[in-house]
This record gives sequence, C-alpha cells and structure tokens, in this order.
Amino acid sequence: MDYIKRKNILFLVLLLGLLLIIPTSIFAKEDVIAFFGKVKGDVTVTRANPGETETAKAGMFLYSGDAVKTGDKSYTSIVFQDDGSRLKLDPNTSLTLEATRSKKKLSKKMRLGAGKMYAKVSKKRGTDFQVTTPTSVASVKGTDFGIEEKTWPETHLWVLSDVVEFTNGIQTIIVTAGQQAVATPETMNVTNIGDAGCELVESGEHKLRFQFEDEAGNVKDLIIEFDRE
Repeated sequence: MDYIKRKNILFLVLLLGLLLIIPTSIFAKEDVIAFFGKVKGDVTVTRANPGETETAKAGMFLYSGDAVKTGDKSYTSIVFQDDGSRLKLDPNTSLTLEATRSKKKLSKKMRLGAGKMYAKVSKKRGTDFQVTTPTSVASVKGTDFGIEEKTWPETHLWVLSDVVEFTNGIQTIIVTAGQQAVATPETMNVTNIGDAGCELVESGEHKLRFQFEDEAGNVKDLIIEFDRE
C-alpha cells in the first residue's frame, strides 16, 4: 500500500510539473481571440509568446499580441472569435492584434504599422473596435471601413457604412458613410469617396472561408460572404 501511495504522489508531482511547463493557452480556449480565414502567398504571424514566427495557415488560431505580416502579392482574412468581425489585410501590411476579454466579448485594439486593411465590424451591442496607426486612431462601433498607413506619417480612412471617430491626437472628427479622410500629425481633412474614387476594396464577391474543430474533434467549414459593388 505504501508503494502505491508513493507512486500516486510521484504521478501527481509529475503532472503538476507538466502543467507548469505547458503553455496555458493549450488548455484555455478562451485565450483564442481570432483565426485566419483565407491565406494567399507569403503571410506570417509572430507570436507574442514565445516570439517565434510561423507561416500562416487557414484556421490557425490567433492570440492577443500576435503580429501578422503579409508579403508582396499576398493577403489574408482574419475572423474574430467572439462576434465574427473580420479583417482583410492587403499585400505588405503589418498588424498587431490586441484584445482583452470581458465575459464573452472582446475589446479589440489593433496596431496597424504599415499597409492597408479592410474591416467589417459586427454591430452587436458592446462591440469595442479600435485601430491605432503611427499617425492616428480610428474608433468604431459597427461599420464597414478601410484604413491605410502610408510609408510617410499619413493615414487614409474610407468609411463604407455608419461612422468612425478619427483622431490624430490634436483634432477629432467624425467620418460618415461615403466619406474618406486623411490624417497627418498636424492636419485632418475629409472629402467624399466619389470625389477621388475608392481604392479600398476591389468590386465583386468576396468569400472568407476557414475551418474549425468542435468539442467532439470534428473539423467543420464556415463560409462568410459579402459583396462590394
């Protein structure tokens, strides 16, 4: 009996050691904030912890602090786990995903380092969605918009529906559907999208497809479609 007790104690000690060594994200699915939809070309993700860079694949989980980068002629779509809000990153774009969880909702605060992205944000109550660039901050509550950070300190914003609060730290403006805005560290201005054309999203049908695994281990497909006239 003493041998059995000692063996059980040794097993518990080893199990505790494994729990301390293995990352908690393996056990806590709630740590997942988003996942990759479609991935085309050279797309990588640098993990906040432990800092390793991986090749992105459709269905791969994303966690707060992960940095996504697309290369030449490459793009990807990202879908958030809590409300289905989704992003599309154009070529040569770098984005760091940051989110904090309150019950089942995520407060999303991303950092766009360079490049262009399109966002379709869920209109669910309590949605908190913010994009920070080196030049500006765009705060959203349920809208379709695009944002681009140029190589020099200048941010371009396109709003396709609803409104976006846009600030450069000195001035704050409200940009409404059908308008585009440009922010520099010193100035902000707004014009109609039709005045200069909208280069944000190409026309036609867009389909975001990703795979996920349910609790029973079955792999399923989820397809999200949207149109751009």
